[in-house]
Amino acid sequence: MIGTFGRAAWILDDIRPLRAVAGNPQSITEPFNLFAPPTAYLAAYQQPTGSRFGADALYQGENKKYGAMITYFVKEGNKEGAKEKDDKEGDSVKSNTEDGATVSKDSLFLKVFNGDKLIRTLGFKKPKKAGFHRMYWNMDEKGADRPSRSISKSKRERGGKSVLPGTYTLVLTDGSLEKTQQITVAADPRLGESIAAMKEVYDTETLLEGYMQTAADAVKQLVESKQIADQFSKELSELDKKGHKERIQKAKDISKEIDSLLASYLGTIDKRQGITRNPEITVMQRIGAASSYVGSRKTGMTATEDRLMLFAKNELKTALEKQNDFFENQWTKFVSEMEKIERNPFKETTLFTLD
Repeated sequence: MIGTFGRAAWILDDIRPLRAVAGNPQSITEPFNLFAPPTAYLAAYQQPTGSRFGADALYQGENKKYGAMITYFVKEGNKEGAKEKDDKEGDSVKSNTEDGATVSKDSLFLKVFNGDKLIRTLGFKKPKKAGFHRMYWNMDEKGADRPSRSISKSKRERGGKSVLPGTYTLVLTDGSLEKTQQITVAADPRLGESIAAMKEVYDTETLLEGYMQTAADAVKQLVESKQIADQFSKELSELDKKGHKERIQKAKDISKEIDSLLASYLGTIDKRQGITRNPEITVMQRIGAASSYVGSRKTGMTATEDRLMLFAKNELKTALEKQNDFFENQWTKFVSEMEKIERNPFKETTLFTLD
């Protein structure tokens, strides 16, 4: 900490990178480098007593950001002038390779490994300015997708459950050059959590992420099928609305049936204004409730979490059974009928005359 004669105080919370450079000046002659990070703690936070919101003129510093603090150096800034995003975890760049990394001159990827297993990939643009920069890994693994009525085009990797205490490997890469460091993740020493309890929570969250991914995949199939049915209806209407009247209606009926199946996962679309509440129970509500309780447990699972997990599993199972029945019967029949249609773009013509 450096004081400036009572006018200000500057706090440098990690001087490891400076010591590393002092001991090895060559470390900043390469295109980029990754420095040994401090121990990261799975810290618990709570609302402090007193004023809820900070007011002007309060003499207080910022709390440490949550997550593992990672310092890296770039010799040259991003010449393409990309917006600086290095201080936000998970700022995405498109990824389409097996491990989620795309070779790009203006992009960097931080890969996190648990042993030989890749558990997280964070892609971000190189900062505009050369020098030391920081980013934060939320000490989480890759998470499950989220069910949605729209097909996401984002390539951003979602975060998931927190990792367990242990040692992990960080690899900073641009697709060709790699820099590696080890990081220790530790439990919050103030809580006295047992590893057994943390492992129980971790395993339960793994199950929940499996439920979430299954729900996301199922909903995606429904959404894609609805788009197909709607497209059929539109095309047949444009070709010959009168001649394809029955088929158009079948396509609309199928689309409505898919809407009801989607509602079992996501709920009915509520177009009311103001503060409203939808009383229907959905798959996402069940999974969300279980996730909320499981994620808050510091001493392991209780009968409450067990019941919520059972509710989530049963709700998802029921929705999947209805969906499977739909695709095995109604959808299969619909596809078979639609495939027989000769979608001739030529309409019947009329000869015009003048009296």
